[in-house]
Amino acid sequence: MLRVAQVLIVSLSFISAAPVRAQRTPVSATTTADFGWLMGRWEGRLTGSPGALVEVTYSKPNARSIVGVMRLVQNDTVLVVELISLVDTPAGVEMRVRHFSPQLEGYETQFKQAMRLTSHVAERDIFENTVPYDKALMSTQPRTTTIIRQGADGFIGRSNIIGSDGAPAVIEVTYARVR
Repeated sequence: MLRVAQVLIVSLSFISAAPVRAQRTPVSATTTADFGWLMGRWEGRLTGSPGALVEVTYSKPNARSIVGVMRLVQNDTVLVVELISLVDTPAGVEMRVRHFSPQLEGYETQFKQAMRLTSHVAERDIFENTVPYDKALMSTQPRTTTIIRQGADGFIGRSNIIGSDGAPAVIEVTYARVR
């Protein structure tokens, strides 16, 4: 169940190593509008978890935000439902992720997370959690989340985390757009 919860933190959580071909855009000039390509429905496969399906849908950017909803399914069972928020803040774009049971019972009674965009180039974005790690708070486990775009219809989400046991781990999901 811990691995499942960690996957939730990844959801918007994205991408692997792809070549960077464009100039860097200053992070301060980046807004949620730059993530408009996420709009729509995606399906992903969780690396190392055969049979796990990650489904996520993102709204179009509006009112300086993007909202996403994800569910992780394995063996015909919903393991987690995730609410994702990308928001323009005075400090830049921030991503926040909350985790729920299929009955919408919150997995975290206390929430502390601020995944701030620290790098933005054409095919790669990196978010870093500005809240210090606390083994008792799942929301502090992701340390960096990288989104690597793979053309118009694919991306990889990769989160480097510290688990509740204190050990580092990587969660990676490869997504394809559903048409």
